[in-house]
Amino acid sequence: MLVKAEEIFDQFFKKIVIRTYKAWGYNFPRDEYFENVYERLPLGLRVIIGSGLSSGLIINVDSSKTKSAAFRPIGLPEDKGPYSWFERNNQRKQPQPCWEYFVQLAEYIRLYEAYKSKNFELRFEDSLMDIGIYNNEKLWICCEIKEKSSQAQNLIRGIKKYQTANELPYLDRGNDPLRKAKYIANLKPRYFYLV
Repeated sequence: MLVKAEEIFDQFFKKIVIRTYKAWGYNFPRDEYFENVYERLPLGLRVIIGSGLSSGLIINVDSSKTKSAAFRPIGLPEDKGPYSWFERNNQRKQPQPCWEYFVQLAEYIRLYEAYKSKNFELRFEDSLMDIGIYNNEKLWICCEIKEKSSQAQNLIRGIKKYQTANELPYLDRGNDPLRKAKYIANLKPRYFYLV
């Protein structure tokens, strides 16, 4: 299964890269492009996404508003997404993977498989968190995804600044730790974790 899921990801990734290159009018990528991407997307992550593609947990959507190849995880309402696999990199004339979405999607698939037979609902891009897990419409677990561990550590440090506050500041524009602290304080999930 490992090899098959990896091959599924590889074939799919090449297709969405080509589709996005064509949509944006970029020249076709060299092998170096794929080598660089695969250095940042570990094998385990590619296998999980390949598995999600083969099981139908990831819905391939033609394109997003930006004309990037796009996806929608299973279980999302039609009014959410689609989500872009890539961002434009006009300087290099190549699509830049939306790195965090790859990690977020792999975690969503992992959680979906773990909770699908239970009485839980998963939500992708749930308000201000990346993934919410609900039990009887009550937030049970919220999950925030960061591509790099340094980003996750900075977010935790930032949220901790507010843990003893009696009242959280109203203005939170551009302050992700404060926004996450408000989400946690208002919705009171049983668990919060970072990937």
